[in-house]
Amino acid sequence: MKESLLSFLLLGLAVPSSDAGILHRGKVQMFCHRTANSDMPENTLESLALAARMGCNLVELDIRRTLDGQLVLNHDGLLDRLTSGTGTVEQTSSDELGLLDAGAWMGQRFENMHIPSFDDTLEVAREQGIELALDMKTKGEGPLIFEALQRHGMLERVIFGGEWDDIRPLYPAANSDRVKYLPPGSSARQISDLQHNGYFVVVNFSANSHEMDLPSMRAAVAAGADAINVDYPRLGADAVGRPVEAKLAALARSATSGSIQTRAAAIRELSRYQGFPTQQLFAHWLRDPDDQISRAAAVALIIARPQTPIPVFIGALSAPEKTARRNAAWAVGMLHAPVTSSLLPLLNEKDPAILEEALLALSRCPGDVPADRLLPFLESSPPTVRGAAALALARHQPQVAAHNLPLLLAHTEQHGARIQAQHAHDATYTQQEIDSITANFREQMKLVQALELLPSSDALDLLATQAFQTLDEHSSMNALVAGYQLWDRIADDPALAVQALSSPDADVVNRAEWVMVKASPSVLPILRESLRSAPPAARERLIRILAWQGDSESLPLLGELQQSNPENSALIDWAKQKIQTLSFTP
Repeated sequence: MKESLLSFLLLGLAVPSSDAGILHRGKVQMFCHRTANSDMPENTLESLALAARMGCNLVELDIRRTLDGQLVLNHDGLLDRLTSGTGTVEQTSSDELGLLDAGAWMGQRFENMHIPSFDDTLEVAREQGIELALDMKTKGEGPLIFEALQRHGMLERVIFGGEWDDIRPLYPAANSDRVKYLPPGSSARQISDLQHNGYFVVVNFSANSHEMDLPSMRAAVAAGADAINVDYPRLGADAVGRPVEAKLAALARSATSGSIQTRAAAIRELSRYQGFPTQQLFAHWLRDPDDQISRAAAVALIIARPQTPIPVFIGALSAPEKTARRNAAWAVGMLHAPVTSSLLPLLNEKDPAILEEALLALSRCPGDVPADRLLPFLESSPPTVRGAAALALARHQPQVAAHNLPLLLAHTEQHGARIQAQHAHDATYTQQEIDSITANFREQMKLVQALELLPSSDALDLLATQAFQTLDEHSSMNALVAGYQLWDRIADDPALAVQALSSPDADVVNRAEWVMVKASPSVLPILRESLRSAPPAARERLIRILAWQGDSESLPLLGELQQSNPENSALIDWAKQKIQTLSFTP
């Protein structure tokens, strides 16, 4: 899809010179066409950030307006080339666009990138300290673009092109630079004459037969061009004397020596240069004796593109460095890699941190782990290890877990209650007690998460037990989390929540009511059926639930109930009004 790059934008714009322009002579600048489109999917935030990291001073991008009037980045307008969707940007809402994959078209390594909003784009550009060339694709975008630029402090850092006529009256200083684009091979004399006449001279290496012509790029720089315009920023950076490889080498040096914080920061920054040969460095740092460095390297290996081969992590699982074993286990778990057999030897480790990561990884990786390899960890291990073991057991041996996890959860709740009871009249805790409470809490959260992994029938009963029982303050979070998990499960047995509406514990009743409010409409028949025979307090709750659910089928029943239970008359009037309000008619 060739085009004369930015000819629509700047070529021939002989606007009177002004100090308000954004283009300044000094070091040779590098302009980039349509973000780093030869390295990453075009017009994405990731591609814009990579262009900036590779040294682009000004990046061109394309703006369109969606069906609901939102500004987004997209060149063609057609969704079929660049996304998983079909149709056009202008006839698609921004919400729908957000569901589309805008990266996979360029390769599996770029899956799950998205069409960005103009607001998010401006934030990235501002953070990266770059200028933008805006190709406005649709007439009438000007006021929206102008307002967004003002809001993000970017008005004086952009050049306008395309359908930009309605920018002129809003911002008379727009496009104050005098710019001329020249083809590759232009002489030093041609460049000098234009500069003498006040032009900023750009030699164009985009969308022509010279996109990868590095010798000509260097010649243009040597001839005195103010900027080169490229599709391949890595080549352009080399031509202007600021090679990306030098940046990578400097980051690698920073990651090798200095403070831990400096080294970790360098590894994180280096990981953002995707598509460069850096994986061997990260694999080396994965075995660093400092855990923070090792973890930063593990993260870098996970997000690396092309994807890091799984054998890199498997090799580190048996490395002599504890940090490597721990963080390699974490990495394969995060990748959900089918490597359970390689993880099992780590269950013989004595280090609790390695055991915890190995067990968490097993809870995320497919395979088959025997119950006898996991059950011992539920007994005498530290709390965090027990919690991780519970997750692994629930994933691989759910029937065994359904029997053992409730017992373990009750034990942890009792332990927490004992600690609190010891301080009933004294709120001063030792650091050891604080650490114990924290570990106990972490274990409880893992145990509740493990309940969620069980088959639906087991999970429903166990979560309901947690959500609808009276618990002490220490264990109240378990009930809250379990209650949330019931939103999508309670429809399988609504009677569990209806019964809880009669609890003497107000917290339990509140949770039960809100579970039913958030449940699917399939719970409504049993609520109507329960309404006639429910005790007064539960009846009020049921009326409220039917109202919040907007259950129009309950209106006749509520009318009957209003006649027979005048004490509920005001509440029923409110409920009927709420239901009628929610009874939308197309």
